[in-house]
Amino acid sequence: MRLLALLLACLSLLASQAPNPPHVAIPRLAQAPSMARDTDLSTWGEALKLTEFGMIMPDDKGQNRWPTSVHVGWGADALYVAIKADDPEPSRIRAARHMRDNNSGDFDFVGLDLDPSGKGQSVIRFFVTPLGGQIDEIMTDSTGENASYDLLWDSTGVVTPTGYVVKMRIPYSSLRRRPGEWAMRFLRIIPRERRYGITWPRMSKDVQCDICQMARVSGAPVDKPGSPFLLIPFTTYNRTQSLETDPGTPAKSQARLGMDLRYATSALTLEGTYRPDFATADADVDPLQINSRFKVYYPERRPFFLEGMDLLGVQGAQRQFFSRSIQNPLFGVKASGQASFASWTILNAKDLDGGQFLGASGAAGVEAFPSSDTAASVKFQTDSRGSGFSLVGTDKSLLGGPPQSGGQSGGLYVDQYLGPEFHFIGSAMTSHSRLPQADGTRLSQRGTATSAELDWNKRNWWAWITTQATSPDLVLLSGFIDLQGYHRQSLGFGWRENWNAGQLSQANANLRWRDLTWWNGDPMDRAVGLDAYIETAGRLSFYLNWDAAGRTWADDHARSAATRSLTLGGNLDQLSAFRPGWSVTLARTVDLPSGDPARLRVAALSAKGTAGSISYSCTGQQSELDRERDDLRLIRARELVCSGSWQFPHFFYVKTQAFVVRYDGTEEEGVDKFLKAFVGWQPNAFTNAYLGWSGQRRRDPAAILTTERMIERGLFAKFAYAVQF
Repeated sequence: MRLLALLLACLSLLASQAPNPPHVAIPRLAQAPSMARDTDLSTWGEALKLTEFGMIMPDDKGQNRWPTSVHVGWGADALYVAIKADDPEPSRIRAARHMRDNNSGDFDFVGLDLDPSGKGQSVIRFFVTPLGGQIDEIMTDSTGENASYDLLWDSTGVVTPTGYVVKMRIPYSSLRRRPGEWAMRFLRIIPRERRYGITWPRMSKDVQCDICQMARVSGAPVDKPGSPFLLIPFTTYNRTQSLETDPGTPAKSQARLGMDLRYATSALTLEGTYRPDFATADADVDPLQINSRFKVYYPERRPFFLEGMDLLGVQGAQRQFFSRSIQNPLFGVKASGQASFASWTILNAKDLDGGQFLGASGAAGVEAFPSSDTAASVKFQTDSRGSGFSLVGTDKSLLGGPPQSGGQSGGLYVDQYLGPEFHFIGSAMTSHSRLPQADGTRLSQRGTATSAELDWNKRNWWAWITTQATSPDLVLLSGFIDLQGYHRQSLGFGWRENWNAGQLSQANANLRWRDLTWWNGDPMDRAVGLDAYIETAGRLSFYLNWDAAGRTWADDHARSAATRSLTLGGNLDQLSAFRPGWSVTLARTVDLPSGDPARLRVAALSAKGTAGSISYSCTGQQSELDRERDDLRLIRARELVCSGSWQFPHFFYVKTQAFVVRYDGTEEEGVDKFLKAFVGWQPNAFTNAYLGWSGQRRRDPAAILTTERMIERGLFAKFAYAVQF
């Protein structure tokens, strides 16, 4: 910690202004241009035309070989964009119908990055494939892209003999916006022998912030809100049988009506949901992760929890607010807004399964009660590069049962750029939990977590140093804790290079070191590692991950066992229809139940791609854990996971997911099989209808009759229709 403080004191002298991006005035259109699915741009004559695109992928040097022109203008209630993307080799354009937010075919696409606040804290990405398919995301310099973010907007696309043309209409009511200049950038991705990328305005890899290089545009008619209301009524139905304990269990049917409502102004968004269905019908989850004894982070995909989550989901030493801890809300309300110097979000929900969550966290006798969950965050901006500091608070209170049961947390987070090459991220938080115990008492615990990280970036070199600590009594009832009661120090140094020509496309390598100790100072883990990656001009890539550690901990007992791990893998992304990959891991580890050293071997093969309108992804993996001293097989797990989708015209689709997992060894035996299939219709982000069936079968060799039987099956259906007014 002292080392970081000294570095910060020295580096503050290097602080400089952000790069000077171009400023452009976008005209207001007298009437809305045509959004027809054609190549006619005659109605776009009043729009501003941009043509000066420069290279950015793999490298920012060299000549742009893909002529691209953008027409952009402010409409009365929406931003209008048309992009004409010519190609010297039009036969190589990758275009097919695909499900929304899915780019498994590695398609060509063009798009728009937009920061309607002008703050430089986050951008919304609007990407369109050559046939008009939509991909939208939210992105920050610190956390990268999140494709779970969804907005209501329109797009069309058509392939031409010389390339393709796409058109976009982005309603102002879908954006959190403010008066003044917005930030804007246009991108085009061209997957060929390399994955090429071009941008307007031109960008430089010598500048270590991404958002700060976007152009500043003026003239946005924020006084014209468009259609501020978004209403999404929905109905869900399921009929299920849980047959694991009783093969004669009758089917249970459940139906419910619910509603989502959103109201958006120029700087304020109000949202509410009532009796929502928060099951994700098309979640692709690795079954080996489902059976993991450790917590696994699943990305948020539920619409109510997407707006403003860039503030509530800020990460430090631990994730203070984890929205998936709210599992079954009766209702939820949320408000998000912004001013010239700050952005804020506040959320409240009544979770009917909140008592179950508290029970899993260590409380006793609370499973039957709901909870009230509240989270709030505000971020104050300190410069135009997205720097600032945030305050986050959470509260989870049991409704009924023992009084004053629950917990609160509060945290301070700092994200600050220091000059053109340095970036500091820090956090400090505290929590107080009060959980009922089986003997009638209430356990009160107070815990803390702190972290600090300093990053240094140049064009070809980067380095980082971090320090982190989490106390043993930290309990985050609305959050996500990876580990408790430890101190962690880490640092690393790396090199990278990119080439637009020649035999190689990308290469990078970094050395890293970490040291973990328990809160009382006892050693826990110390390791060095190496990561390396190389990609050729034919999009054949190889990677290596090596880790060697001296570990003195397993199952809360002191053990002395050096561990190591080596992973080799590769991918071939040259073809859209077939993109194979492989990986092999050899490791010496510790069997957690016994604490004995063990050998781990993992081999995996994968393939994904898009052929026509069919997209697929398959992975096969075998993992073996053998005790080192006598070669006893502790467990062997073999899995095959496949998912696929078939996109039809007029937004209809069919999707399937299946897996088979087999376990054998001294620790566990069994076979799990799962199949899910459904047909649906999704014309936009919030209108969706589907009908499907799922079933899970299991074979238990330890049973009296070792027969395979169905343990869970059912029908599910949903219809949601978005109305904007």
